[in-house]
Amino acid sequence: MTQARHPTRLETWRALREATLRLVAERGFAAVSVDDVAAAAGTSRRTFFNYFPTKAAALFDPDPELAQRLERLTAEAPDTGDVWTDLRGICAVFVRWGPHDALRVYRRVAGSGELGDYPVEVHRHVQAALEAWAARRLPGDELGPRLLAAAAGAALGAAFRTWDPASPAEEFARLADEALARVRVGPGRATEDT
Repeated sequence: MTQARHPTRLETWRALREATLRLVAERGFAAVSVDDVAAAAGTSRRTFFNYFPTKAAALFDPDPELAQRLERLTAEAPDTGDVWTDLRGICAVFVRWGPHDALRVYRRVAGSGELGDYPVEVHRHVQAALEAWAARRLPGDELGPRLLAAAAGAALGAAFRTWDPASPAEEFARLADEALARVRVGPGRATEDT
Protein backbone atom coordinates (compact mmCIF):
# COMPACT_ATOMS: atom_id res chain seq x y z
CA MET A 1 0.00 0.00 0.00
CA THR A 2 1.42 3.37 -1.03
CA GLN A 3 0.99 6.27 1.30
CA ALA A 4 -0.42 9.47 -0.22
CA ARG A 5 2.08 12.30 -0.54
CA HIS A 6 1.17 15.49 1.29
CA PRO A 7 1.98 18.78 -0.36
CA THR A 8 4.83 20.82 1.08
CA ARG A 9 4.20 24.22 2.65
CA LEU A 10 5.52 25.91 -0.47
CA GLU A 11 3.30 23.82 -2.73
CA THR A 12 0.26 24.71 -0.64
CA TRP A 13 1.27 28.39 -0.62
CA ARG A 14 1.59 28.36 -4.41
CA ALA A 15 -1.68 26.46 -4.90
CA LEU A 16 -3.49 29.13 -2.90
CA ARG A 17 -1.71 31.92 -4.83
CA GLU A 18 -2.54 30.33 -8.20
CA ALA A 19 -6.18 29.82 -7.22
CA THR A 20 -6.41 33.45 -6.13
CA LEU A 21 -4.87 34.69 -9.38
CA ARG A 22 -7.11 32.52 -11.54
CA LEU A 23 -10.33 33.43 -9.73
CA VAL A 24 -9.54 37.15 -9.58
CA ALA A 25 -8.70 37.10 -13.31
CA GLU A 26 -12.05 35.43 -14.03
CA ARG A 27 -14.34 37.32 -11.63
CA GLY A 28 -12.57 40.40 -10.31
CA PHE A 29 -11.13 40.92 -6.85
CA ALA A 30 -14.34 41.88 -5.03
CA ALA A 31 -16.28 38.88 -6.37
CA VAL A 32 -13.85 36.31 -4.97
CA SER A 33 -14.07 35.12 -1.37
CA VAL A 34 -11.51 33.35 0.79
CA ASP A 35 -13.82 30.32 0.76
CA ASP A 36 -13.75 30.36 -3.07
CA VAL A 37 -9.95 30.40 -3.07
CA ALA A 38 -9.66 27.63 -0.49
CA ALA A 39 -12.08 25.40 -2.39
CA ALA A 40 -10.32 26.02 -5.72
CA ALA A 41 -6.97 25.14 -4.13
CA GLY A 42 -8.38 22.00 -2.52
CA THR A 43 -7.83 23.28 1.02
CA SER A 44 -9.92 24.72 3.82
CA ARG A 45 -10.58 28.26 4.97
CA ARG A 46 -8.48 27.51 8.05
CA THR A 47 -5.57 26.39 5.87
CA PHE A 48 -5.89 29.57 3.82
CA PHE A 49 -5.49 31.69 6.97
CA ASN A 50 -2.48 29.61 8.05
CA TYR A 51 -0.74 30.98 4.96
CA PHE A 52 -2.25 34.41 4.33
CA PRO A 53 -3.86 37.00 6.61
CA THR A 54 -6.08 38.39 3.82
CA LYS A 55 -7.22 37.77 0.26
CA ALA A 56 -5.03 40.69 -0.85
CA ALA A 57 -2.00 39.01 0.73
CA ALA A 58 -2.77 35.81 -1.20
CA LEU A 59 -2.68 37.85 -4.38
CA PHE A 60 0.30 40.14 -3.76
CA ASP A 61 2.64 38.74 -1.09
CA PRO A 62 5.99 37.74 -2.60
CA ASP A 63 6.81 34.13 -3.33
CA PRO A 64 8.82 32.71 -0.40
CA GLU A 65 11.71 31.87 -2.74
CA LEU A 66 11.90 35.40 -4.18
CA ALA A 67 14.25 36.67 -1.46
CA GLN A 68 16.78 33.95 -2.37
CA ARG A 69 16.44 34.72 -6.07
CA LEU A 70 16.97 38.44 -5.43
CA GLU A 71 20.00 37.68 -3.27
CA ARG A 72 21.51 35.56 -6.06
CA LEU A 73 20.67 38.19 -8.69
CA THR A 74 22.35 40.98 -6.74
CA ALA A 75 25.33 38.79 -5.80
CA GLU A 76 25.92 37.91 -9.45
CA ALA A 77 25.34 41.43 -10.81
CA PRO A 78 28.21 42.81 -12.85
CA ASP A 79 30.32 45.64 -11.49
CA THR A 80 30.84 48.07 -14.37
CA GLY A 81 32.03 50.85 -12.09
CA ASP A 82 28.71 52.68 -12.53
CA VAL A 83 26.39 51.71 -9.71
CA TRP A 84 23.24 53.07 -11.38
CA THR A 85 23.92 51.17 -14.61
CA ASP A 86 24.44 48.00 -12.58
CA LEU A 87 21.22 48.65 -10.64
CA ARG A 88 19.32 49.12 -13.91
CA GLY A 89 20.65 45.75 -15.05
CA ILE A 90 19.39 44.08 -11.88
CA CYS A 91 15.97 45.71 -12.32
CA ALA A 92 15.81 44.69 -15.99
CA VAL A 93 16.14 41.03 -14.98
CA PHE A 94 13.79 41.38 -12.02
CA VAL A 95 10.86 42.88 -13.96
CA ARG A 96 10.94 39.96 -16.40
CA TRP A 97 10.51 37.33 -13.65
CA GLY A 98 7.22 35.69 -12.97
CA PRO A 99 4.22 34.77 -15.05
CA HIS A 100 2.98 37.60 -17.25
CA ASP A 101 -0.65 36.70 -16.60
CA ALA A 102 -0.08 37.33 -12.89
CA LEU A 103 1.42 40.73 -13.69
CA ARG A 104 -1.73 41.66 -15.63
CA VAL A 105 -3.98 40.63 -12.72
CA TYR A 106 -1.81 42.61 -10.29
CA ARG A 107 -2.04 45.73 -12.48
CA ARG A 108 -5.81 45.48 -12.95
CA VAL A 109 -6.41 45.10 -9.23
CA ALA A 110 -3.93 47.86 -8.43
CA GLY A 111 -5.66 50.13 -10.94
CA SER A 112 -9.09 49.47 -9.48
CA GLY A 113 -8.29 51.46 -6.34
CA GLU A 114 -9.85 48.76 -4.12
CA LEU A 115 -6.61 48.14 -2.29
CA GLY A 116 -5.02 51.58 -2.33
CA ASP A 117 -1.24 51.34 -2.58
CA TYR A 118 -1.08 47.81 -1.12
CA PRO A 119 0.13 46.22 -4.39
CA VAL A 120 3.10 48.61 -4.53
CA GLU A 121 3.80 48.74 -0.78
CA VAL A 122 3.98 44.96 -0.42
CA HIS A 123 6.94 44.86 -2.79
CA ARG A 124 9.14 46.96 -0.50
CA HIS A 125 11.26 43.81 -0.05
CA VAL A 126 12.64 44.49 -3.53
CA GLN A 127 13.71 47.96 -2.47
CA ALA A 128 15.29 46.50 0.69
CA ALA A 129 17.27 43.99 -1.40
CA LEU A 130 18.46 46.75 -3.72
CA GLU A 131 19.48 48.89 -0.74
CA ALA A 132 21.47 46.01 0.78
CA TRP A 133 23.21 45.46 -2.57
CA ALA A 134 23.98 49.19 -2.91
CA ALA A 135 25.33 49.32 0.66
CA ARG A 136 27.82 46.59 -0.26
CA ARG A 137 28.81 48.56 -3.37
CA LEU A 138 29.09 51.88 -1.52
CA PRO A 139 30.64 51.10 1.87
CA GLY A 140 30.70 54.06 4.23
CA ASP A 141 28.00 55.97 2.30
CA GLU A 142 24.86 56.08 4.42
CA LEU A 143 22.71 58.14 2.05
CA GLY A 144 23.73 56.69 -1.33
CA PRO A 145 22.31 53.16 -0.94
CA ARG A 146 19.00 54.47 0.41
CA LEU A 147 18.74 57.02 -2.38
CA LEU A 148 19.55 54.48 -5.08
CA ALA A 149 17.01 51.95 -3.79
CA ALA A 150 14.29 54.55 -3.23
CA ALA A 151 14.80 56.03 -6.70
CA ALA A 152 14.70 52.58 -8.31
CA GLY A 153 11.58 51.66 -6.29
CA ALA A 154 9.86 54.88 -7.32
CA ALA A 155 10.77 54.36 -10.98
CA LEU A 156 9.51 50.76 -10.98
CA GLY A 157 6.31 51.79 -9.19
CA ALA A 158 5.66 54.60 -11.69
CA ALA A 159 6.21 52.21 -14.60
CA PHE A 160 3.85 49.66 -13.04
CA ARG A 161 1.10 52.26 -12.52
CA THR A 162 1.57 53.61 -16.07
CA TRP A 163 1.58 50.22 -17.81
CA ASP A 164 -1.69 49.23 -19.50
CA PRO A 165 -2.32 45.55 -18.67
CA ALA A 166 -3.98 45.11 -22.07
CA SER A 167 -0.55 45.61 -23.65
CA PRO A 168 2.17 42.95 -23.64
CA ALA A 169 4.15 42.41 -20.43
CA GLU A 170 7.25 43.39 -22.40
CA GLU A 171 5.77 46.91 -22.49
CA PHE A 172 6.00 47.01 -18.69
CA ALA A 173 9.68 46.02 -18.92
CA ARG A 174 10.23 48.80 -21.47
CA LEU A 175 8.48 51.36 -19.27
CA ALA A 176 10.51 50.22 -16.26
CA ASP A 177 13.76 50.68 -18.18
CA GLU A 178 12.62 54.09 -19.45
CA ALA A 179 11.69 55.20 -15.94
CA LEU A 180 15.08 54.09 -14.62
CA ALA A 181 16.82 55.89 -17.51
CA ARG A 182 14.96 59.13 -16.82
CA VAL A 183 16.11 59.19 -13.22
CA ARG A 184 19.83 58.66 -12.89
CA VAL A 185 21.17 58.58 -9.36
CA GLY A 186 24.75 58.12 -8.33
CA PRO A 187 26.99 58.89 -5.40
CA GLY A 188 27.03 62.65 -4.95
CA ARG A 189 24.72 63.51 -7.84
CA ALA A 190 21.17 63.30 -9.10
CA THR A 191 20.43 64.20 -12.71
CA GLU A 192 17.94 63.42 -15.43
CA ASP A 193 19.46 61.21 -18.11
CA THR A 194 17.16 60.43 -21.08
